Amino acid sequence: MNIKSVNGVLSRDRLGITATHEHVLLDLTAFYQALPVPGIDDPATQKVEMWNLGILSRDCYALKDNLLLADEDVAADELMFFKNAGGNTIVDASLPGIGRNPKALRRIAEKTGLNIIMGTGFYVGETHPKALDSMTDEAIGDLMVGELTEGVDGICAGYIGEIGISEIFDDKERRVLRAAAIAHKKTGAAINVHINPWTTNGIEAADILLSAGVTPEKICISHVDVENREDYIYALLQKGVYVEFDNFGKEYYIRREVRNSGYGLFVHDTERVALLKKLIDDGFVNQLLLACDVCLKNLLHKYGGWGYDHVLSNIVPMMEDEGITQEQILTMLQKNPADWLCGREQQK
Repeated sequence: MNIKSVNGVLSRDRLGITATHEHVLLDLTAFYQALPVPGIDDPATQKVEMWNLGILSRDCYALKDNLLLADEDVAADELMFFKNAGGNTIVDASLPGIGRNPKALRRIAEKTGLNIIMGTGFYVGETHPKALDSMTDEAIGDLMVGELTEGVDGICAGYIGEIGISEIFDDKERRVLRAAAIAHKKTGAAINVHINPWTTNGIEAADILLSAGVTPEKICISHVDVENREDYIYALLQKGVYVEFDNFGKEYYIRREVRNSGYGLFVHDTERVALLKKLIDDGFVNQLLLACDVCLKNLLHKYGGWGYDHVLSNIVPMMEDEGITQEQILTMLQKNPADWLCGREQQK
């Protein structure tokens, strides 16, 4: 099975090194919570600047401006770090309601020479358009099928996701998840599911998809490396699905006020790499996907962050130091993404 990028159809051998969960452009400002920030008069209007990067390094949600990635030139410049580090393909996880822009993605792909794969579907419930409320599972699934086959302004999605599951997993989100399963069965497209990372809702999400007939190797459950809950991760792996370590570079300590409204703490990259090694030693290397989920300004090089290339430039050496082999690293960065997106190759 080939895969559709924003610039046309790709064979699996053209995917190369793939970041399976990034945001080229994104608007999360609807989720901003206006709370006082010591030393900042108006966090809702304050721009991200050198002097407040320290605040954001602790609490990435403190400034509304940090939740917006809207500059195409900046996006292209930042993606070149990924390309120059050896990257070939970006799987873009932005959807309608959080800033997806198909034409801009095509322009950026052309400018950088990278493969960019666009998603289809709907993020968490509060971003859903009102029209979904009166639609059946089948009708919502057909919307996704249309974007996968005919495209948006002629630009096709290549996979389904990131389908959003909130802290409180409600019926609206279950309906969209069931619709994603319908779209998968009609197209064969891979599915990526956003899970609120301080919950174990990935178990129910995986069960819904599996019970609807989605094969486990086409399901990716995101954000398992925010808390590193081993019992949760092993339970997902036992179902045969992919789990995605996609928060490399995020080591935040979220303020209590925000933590109490759906956010929590983050583990460190060293802990993520140590857990990867344990999972690999336990035989799960073929179910692991890696990314940075760049979704904030302060994750970009321009604003003092590690950038889209963080896994390639910094985490790969850490994995080598941990005893993870080159073959295992390439399995997670190249073989597994191709298998998830295009289907596993038949053994000869």
